[in-house]
Amino acid sequence: MKKVRVGFVGAGGIANAHMDCISRMEGVEVVGICDVVREKAERAAGRFGCRAYTSYGELLEKEPMDALFVCVPPHAHGMEIMAAKRGIAIMVEKPIARTLEMAREIERAIAESGVISSVAYHWRYMNSVKQAKEILSGRKIAMALGYWIGGLPGVPWWRVKDQGGGQVIEQTTHIFDLARYMVGDVDEVYGVAFKGLMEDVPGYNVEDASTVTLKFKNGAIGNITSSCIVSQGYMVGLNLLTRDLVVEITGGSLRVRYPGRTEEIRETAWAYYEEDKAFLEAVRTGDRSGIRSTYSDGLETLRVTLAAEESFVTGKPVKL
Repeated sequence: MKKVRVGFVGAGGIANAHMDCISRMEGVEVVGICDVVREKAERAAGRFGCRAYTSYGELLEKEPMDALFVCVPPHAHGMEIMAAKRGIAIMVEKPIARTLEMAREIERAIAESGVISSVAYHWRYMNSVKQAKEILSGRKIAMALGYWIGGLPGVPWWRVKDQGGGQVIEQTTHIFDLARYMVGDVDEVYGVAFKGLMEDVPGYNVEDASTVTLKFKNGAIGNITSSCIVSQGYMVGLNLLTRDLVVEITGGSLRVRYPGRTEEIRETAWAYYEEDKAFLEAVRTGDRSGIRSTYSDGLETLRVTLAAEESFVTGKPVKL
């Protein structure tokens, strides 16, 4: 089996989730880990017996690798360009950038180099999502109702608008992406948002709550609601409505409501593992068919969430 050499930029919580997956795979070698916090990089590198770096440029120059996992906050992207120019395949955590300009620059570098790319929208790799697609096959979806309502993540950059972008861009992006995956591309976006309940949180300047209306190109409509003010947690998922059938997707199960009966199917896949396996198999074999979200696909989801952000400010619908 050909060994795939892997590097990491970012050694925080989500990076460690990917490292957990990789540690259970055969034929994968982690050759270097970079983080701006040296202690994080060294701790993660110690796990794999590789070198730690605080500069991604130094990592890419010194460590020959086949693939790079990019696990950084939205405002910190850009190393993907250097990796692509070196012929290194790229797995990028969502959201893929803070601005459309940066995302398009990275997309151009990927296209020009031809490297394999994947975006970590792990919901696409859930068994419940696969089953939902099968159940809905041949049916016209009229409406998508999505939600991500819970508490405030602990990382400081998440609450800073210029860095994280806010909940829609950084967190509920999973639900926007899932809606695109299940229903189709979006034609128009209109959103409204609320602020004022989190003024005691230092540095906080993102939306407390928002609701975004979507018009899909195929005529379906959608609404996705977000809030980070509910510290006890509430609900995360996507409901899809068609004639005499409601399909409800959450992180842990699939619920299908028929007239007179309801079926519930528990989630069995480790979605992070499945997305990493699909990416690394593509790197190993050159067969990209298992990748369910390329960089260009992830860029389309970013366009939708950035349009929602624009609509919050202007109070007007945004045509894509």
